[in-house]
Amino acid sequence: MEAYLTVALVLIVIGVVLLVAEILLPTGGVLVVGALLFFAAGVGTILVYGDTTEAAVAVAGLAVGLPAAGFVAVAAWRRMSIGAALDAATATTVPQLAGLGALKGRVGKTVSPMRPSGTVEFDGRRVDAMTEGMMLDAGVWVRCVDARAGKVVVRQMDPPADVADINPDGPARAPLGDIDLDLNS
Repeated sequence: MEAYLTVALVLIVIGVVLLVAEILLPTGGVLVVGALLFFAAGVGTILVYGDTTEAAVAVAGLAVGLPAAGFVAVAAWRRMSIGAALDAATATTVPQLAGLGALKGRVGKTVSPMRPSGTVEFDGRRVDAMTEGMMLDAGVWVRCVDARAGKVVVRQMDPPADVADINPDGPARAPLGDIDLDLNS
């Protein structure tokens, strides 16, 4: 093997090492620029000292090798990046959001002031909700008017006359006045 081919091969190998180093040690493209310079120096060496066939093989090798290396680098970056974890997290259903659609039409009570968002309790379950733009104090009766895409929208209502009227679809509960709290009897 001729000396100039050895030098050109070493320069191209250094370029490949710099590309691999950029994958493992992200430097914002500094090592990629260095790798491209080493590739150019390797091909330039062959162009100056070699014949036309060697130069054509070197240019064709880089024309195929660089895009292939770029594809591998991007695939490796996606596999190692946080973006893949975020994509996987959004593909699954968040358990806290499951069942919010069943709240539509249900009656609850604000736990915190709604300015216009806050916390509402529906049947013992606390849910982050928002009003239709009004400000409400804590302890106000509300009805869920919309529940989709993780968003619960409530509207103020008059206090129910009877606890059984709160959620006609749900089980009726006895009002607190009917419960005997005397522990001595």
